[in-house]
Amino acid sequence: MRIVAGKLKNRKIYSREGRDTRPTLERIKEAVFSILGEQIENARFLDLYSGTGNIAIEALSRGAKRAVMIEKDKEALRIIIENINNLNLADNCRAYKNDVFRAIEILGRKNEKFDIIFLDPPYKENISVKTIKKIFECEILDENGIIISEHGVYEKMPEKIEKFVKYDERNYNKKIVSFYNFE
Repeated sequence: MRIVAGKLKNRKIYSREGRDTRPTLERIKEAVFSILGEQIENARFLDLYSGTGNIAIEALSRGAKRAVMIEKDKEALRIIIENINNLNLADNCRAYKNDVFRAIEILGRKNEKFDIIFLDPPYKENISVKTIKKIFECEILDENGIIISEHGVYEKMPEKIEKFVKYDERNYNKKIVSFYNFE
């Protein structure tokens, strides 16, 4: 895997062997960041179910000010930290081993706010809507912020979740990316 654009363009990102981690495909990553455009500049970026850290690292490469990555798998977290260190990003990001729902609660208690929240949970768990509801409940999305959910085609995302409305959705064969903001 590699970084597609920005100050770290073409640098390598390490991934786990096997199928335990499912990094976002490069073409989807390019499309998501193309849609975001200049909104990534100086953004506070949260990557939930982070896997390799691929998406958050791409965000930092493209100008995000800060990134937080949440991953509960110990081996995946080890690889995220290795990627952060190899790319000299430790000053701009943090990676935490935690359950996503617990992490969202902690971030909410700390009054953390993010401009962009990306989530790519395990497809078989169908927990995208539940995760977005938790984001709303804990008030961690800035009022002008965006939630991006990558999910399988069988997980149908509603037009509205709490006070978030879907304003865009892209289909990439077996994967869909849905975009939400405040109504």
